Amino acid sequence: MSGTEMLRTGRARAVLHGTVRMLSGQLFARVLDLALYLVLARRLGVSAFGAFTYAMSFTLLFNVATDLGLTTVFTREVARTPQRTRELLRHALTIKAMLAPLTLAIVLGIALFVHTPPATIALMAVLTVSMTLGSAAGVLDGLLRANDRPGLVGVALAATSATTFAVVLLALSRGMTPMWAAWAQLAGQLVHLLVAILAGRVLLRERVTPAADEAPAPSRMALLREALPLALSWVFIALYFRIDAVMLHAMRDEHAVGLYGGIYRIFEAFAMLTVGFRSVLFPFMARAADGPADALAVLCRKSLRLQWLFTVLVAVSFGFLGRPLLTWVLGPSYAEAAPGLAILVWALPGSFMADTLLHLLIAQRRQSLGTWAVGATALLNVALNLVLIPRASYLGASAATVVSEATCFVLLFALFRRGVPRVGLARDAWRPLVAGLALAATLAGVVPHLPAGVPGMFAGFAIAATCYVLVLALLGEFRGEAARLYLSVVPARFRSRAEVA
Repeated sequence: MSGTEMLRTGRARAVLHGTVRMLSGQLFARVLDLALYLVLARRLGVSAFGAFTYAMSFTLLFNVATDLGLTTVFTREVARTPQRTRELLRHALTIKAMLAPLTLAIVLGIALFVHTPPATIALMAVLTVSMTLGSAAGVLDGLLRANDRPGLVGVALAATSATTFAVVLLALSRGMTPMWAAWAQLAGQLVHLLVAILAGRVLLRERVTPAADEAPAPSRMALLREALPLALSWVFIALYFRIDAVMLHAMRDEHAVGLYGGIYRIFEAFAMLTVGFRSVLFPFMARAADGPADALAVLCRKSLRLQWLFTVLVAVSFGFLGRPLLTWVLGPSYAEAAPGLAILVWALPGSFMADTLLHLLIAQRRQSLGTWAVGATALLNVALNLVLIPRASYLGASAATVVSEATCFVLLFALFRRGVPRVGLARDAWRPLVAGLALAATLAGVVPHLPAGVPGMFAGFAIAATCYVLVLALLGEFRGEAARLYLSVVPARFRSRAEVA
């Protein structure tokens, strides 16, 4: 193996190991979040859960105001110039402190302007404070990721979800309401901030002081100028991720919002996995962007290959097993949303890969190109929702999300290839697609004969995973470069045996 190949393999291994450590905490957090929404959906009922979903979606439309893209720029600059960490952190936290009250004023002002009921405004106020605390903690998470400490981020996320879930359990004995759910979110984000502060303090003690002749860190205004194109991108992303629930509330009712909120939480739980993967990967992107173009091409191809492989399996499986999954997770009243989940889950491939491509452009300081792609996608999403929601309710919202995510991926991939031409995804995409078609045919014949309820659902998922892996193996997916990529995440004591085999 050449020196370049060893470097690439080492980088892939570091990314995957970091991702595994972070995803261990994130997986625990997602399981608790899933349990949290199971409790909320069951105890609140479809309409009250719809009211909570609407308040949260409305609030998250303004999440960009708490950050303005600053966290991503901060993480990139710390990864490149770690000796300037203290100055960069001071600038970032000062800006966040100024943005927090401004965000609260914007959310409540607009809510009052559109004649939102007082109870819903109170929900939005608590959720907005929670959002600002999470934004401040995100800067410290970025510090940890930039210094290759993603495992500590996983600990913070796990502590956040555990606190939120504990408060919800406490509320069960006092009568569950949407406001209790909002207070639980606030408590979780407060713990997130405290854990991130403790982890960041340990790291800052190790930080090397910059030499006197080194260039100063970017000023607060310079950081904001770098971040503003990202802020516009986040506005568009928030628009096409959150506007559907708001539009459903306006054009349908809280029952439709509740059903859509249920399936969207499942979609979002999986979509958050790529956030963990990308957050570990981003410092490597920032460093690779300063090197030869083929380094970024390899990083892109390997990342998208893993994401495509995973999301095709999830999308096909949920298309056939969505009804028992919803019945088990959210309750029988959500089973009617199974067709919506079968549609919505196909937004995962585009969502995973578009997120990676956007951050590859950011690593190259080409974020303004990503803004155009995300902006066009947001406009398309709003237009599709306007047409589809009146005709098909939450099914239309689900279809709009799928088309939007696929469009965003295509646009971002075309823009990325203008600067890094030799990515070559076609040779990596066909095997998972063929395996997915084989899996769909298998599940179509097997699912009607499975036992009802949870045993049949788990049997179906086991059959799906087995069939998918076997077909991929027959197609040669686990050979050559791909085999080295998959083996790089295996612990060393097992890897040598697998490589010999």
